[in-house]
Amino acid sequence: MPSPHLKRSKKALRKLRFFTTIDRNGRAARLLRTSVIRLSLQYAFFYMLVAGAGLTTLYWATSRYVDSQITAGLTHQLTSLKHLYAGKGKTALVNNLRARGAIITPENHRYILYVSEDRNTVVGDLKAWPADAIPDDVVRNIWVEDSLIPHAMEDRDGYWPGIATRLPDGSLLLIAQSVRQAEDLQEFILSTLLITLFAIVGLSLVLGWRLGRQILTRIDAVIATSRKILAGKLNQRVPLSGKQDEFDELAEHLNAMLDHINRLIKGMHQVTDNVAHDLRRPLSRLRNRLDVILLEPRTTREYRLALEDTREDIDEVLKTFNALLEIAQAEAGEFRGTMAILDLSKLATELVDMYADTFSQNAQTLTADIAPGQRIVGNRQLLAQLISNVLENAHKYAGQGASIRLSVAPSSAAVVLAVCDTGPGIPTSQLKAVTQRFVRLDAARSTPGNGLGLSLVKAVAELHQAQCLLKDNHPGLCIELRFPKPE
Repeated sequence: MPSPHLKRSKKALRKLRFFTTIDRNGRAARLLRTSVIRLSLQYAFFYMLVAGAGLTTLYWATSRYVDSQITAGLTHQLTSLKHLYAGKGKTALVNNLRARGAIITPENHRYILYVSEDRNTVVGDLKAWPADAIPDDVVRNIWVEDSLIPHAMEDRDGYWPGIATRLPDGSLLLIAQSVRQAEDLQEFILSTLLITLFAIVGLSLVLGWRLGRQILTRIDAVIATSRKILAGKLNQRVPLSGKQDEFDELAEHLNAMLDHINRLIKGMHQVTDNVAHDLRRPLSRLRNRLDVILLEPRTTREYRLALEDTREDIDEVLKTFNALLEIAQAEAGEFRGTMAILDLSKLATELVDMYADTFSQNAQTLTADIAPGQRIVGNRQLLAQLISNVLENAHKYAGQGASIRLSVAPSSAAVVLAVCDTGPGIPTSQLKAVTQRFVRLDAARSTPGNGLGLSLVKAVAELHQAQCLLKDNHPGLCIELRFPKPE
């Protein structure tokens, strides 16, 4: 008696076969619904029509050619025999016909009959004159019965192409040709054409089926990846086949999109954490101040000071949220303003003049080296905010007595705007980190701000398809923005 484990194994095997069959049938059904199979069927039908028309034309042309060859051959032979009769007489004609008809075989498909005026056979391959043979020197189809055909040629009755003539002495001459070989040739041609037609249609369907399976396999890989991503595995990517075809190109774009989405999700998580961390301090300070004010009656001046401090904290919170909103809009490409060709040199000059007093109050020197007439494509408001953020960043962190230099200069393929200072600078290992949201170095913790200034600069630069580079100025920091020149 078989063990229960063996029974369960057989049952599991039957289930596996059942579900495998369902999967195969389902895959076949999906394959039949694919656009590739539909296109293959359409192309197979189209090829069948085109090939059918072409092969039919070929068959018709071949048949016409065979008929014309037979007609030409019969006419030429009758003319030769008539010339022989006219030149050498009846005896020479009879001797020639007897020599031709000495061997009668199925391969000897042309037959000659020479009869007297009263239709008595003189010499020939046929037993009697066919009733349909008219001596008018015209090739026509003549019905030849089995009774008229020699014994070796029985079962070849039918319409034969023939030509007959009446000689000057009243005798009759007939040349007829069996069409069995022509019919065999036409049947061979027809069968070959049909096989070719079915081969074309069959190959079209087989190639379409195979192509459909290959495409469905590639699509299944994309579907499987998307299901894993929907299940929370955000690090999954569409596999590449290495063929560098259009599917690999699509997979590369999808993977790039997934990488971008993954970065945005990570950035959103980071922003959420940073917002919760950085806004807790001003909100807590605001709540504590209100609690202290409400503990006991205060004078009007104390209430006023408390409200002013509260307004400053609220302004700080609003600036943080506004900066986050502007960064998000710039990074998502949702900016609704207009882009136009503008004079970056003129804009930079105006901002340098506007910030000159601010830098002088901190014992700092702001100089400008601006090449005139440098134009780029951009939004004036966003670019003004970008330059302002870079200048304010230098003003805050370069320190007293530092020198700040703003330059605008052309290069081979870009317009370069740079703001360089002689302050303490940023360690090389942290140059990339400072452009992230809410990132503030330890030396800047005591300085007012929210850590979003350079993040906004980077977002606006990317919106304008510009490169944002942070370099060591030895000493100090140099922020370089490379804008593409307008076409």
